[in-house]
Amino acid sequence: MTEEHGINPIAFAVPLFLASILIEAAIAKRQGRQGYYFFGTALADVTSGTVFQVLEVFFKFVPLLVYAWVVERYALIDWGESTWGLFFTALLLVDFMYYWWHRESHVINLLWAVHGVHHQSEDFNLAVALRQPIFEPITWFFFYIPLALLGIPVEVFLAAYALDLLYQFFIHTELVRKLPAPIEWVFNTPSHHRVHHGVQDQYLDKNYGGILVIWDRMFGTFEAEDERVIYGTTVPVHSYNPLWTNFNYFQHMASLARQATRLRDKLWVWFAHPAWLPQGVERDANELKRLKSDKYRPEVAPELVWYLSGHYLLLGALILVFLMFEASFGWGQRAAGCTAIVMSTVVFLGLVEGKRWAEWMELARGPVVAGAVVWLAALWLQGWVLVGIGALVLVVMWGSWNVWRARVRGAGAA
Repeated sequence: MTEEHGINPIAFAVPLFLASILIEAAIAKRQGRQGYYFFGTALADVTSGTVFQVLEVFFKFVPLLVYAWVVERYALIDWGESTWGLFFTALLLVDFMYYWWHRESHVINLLWAVHGVHHQSEDFNLAVALRQPIFEPITWFFFYIPLALLGIPVEVFLAAYALDLLYQFFIHTELVRKLPAPIEWVFNTPSHHRVHHGVQDQYLDKNYGGILVIWDRMFGTFEAEDERVIYGTTVPVHSYNPLWTNFNYFQHMASLARQATRLRDKLWVWFAHPAWLPQGVERDANELKRLKSDKYRPEVAPELVWYLSGHYLLLGALILVFLMFEASFGWGQRAAGCTAIVMSTVVFLGLVEGKRWAEWMELARGPVVAGAVVWLAALWLQGWVLVGIGALVLVVMWGSWNVWRARVRGAGAA
């Protein structure tokens, strides 16, 4: 939880994540791993994390407020001043509760509708680690609230939770095979986590641990990596849209509830295992299966790769400012920044998928982003300086769009 007018430390992790992705991509290329990173999929993964981070500004507020309130009112243990012992105790408890949250998020439909977004990528690399569902802060709250009852201060909980997630970022890779046996036995490793992302029958619902894999060994959910892993969800989404991917499984559950003939089935749909079907409802025979389909790979022209890469870097500057100073902005400013960033990600991926509406939205995106930049910059600047900044943003966006369109037309004519 950030202090009023403080700086959100998450913003400082963003450059680390992006630099790690670029380094991994370079190593994979040097090793001759063709297709290890595919531009469209990697952009979809990274922008999914972008949408999560900016919307978390809103979704984390109530859970953290309630957590702090429970600690203050109902804590059963007074830990005194924060110590390293308290931190490592909190880290162990966070990792233990993470195992149970993660496990339940795979076997309860309502939770899977949220968490499944992380598994939709059909690649496995560091970019996938950033693919986070927008509603996740709401679901983990119910699993971590016991730590508030145990008196774990909110700042200690957040530090332990952040370290638990940071560790997991680096195990989303195929470049590291198996580590020495003692490490593989105790810790969650890239090998174990590849299994977790697999769609083969023997890999489903396995290896839920965060930092430690001993929880899986203790509770019977461990599976070692053997057969080469195929990644994704059993029924692929085949969409990059960062909003649709967060809502499509809710639509699936609603469809099952409509088809169910019994009231108890209509209700149970939301809490059943994802493989469950209501009585009398059969799986669509034409339903696409990940094991029988190729990876989703819309063709992306080199000119579009350069255009989107440049604009995502420009958007990255807005994202960093938005995240760093989120506590200093008013709710209206936060909403404006969030709208501009989320709209940009939707448009970028619409262009990757060749959607006609994305071209019109790219033109509309200029004023939206320029307006958001001006409103956020009003925290420090005023008057004609703001007008100049807004005009500059608009000129750069519309000018680069016209240049790109001209190059595309020229390439097509040639």
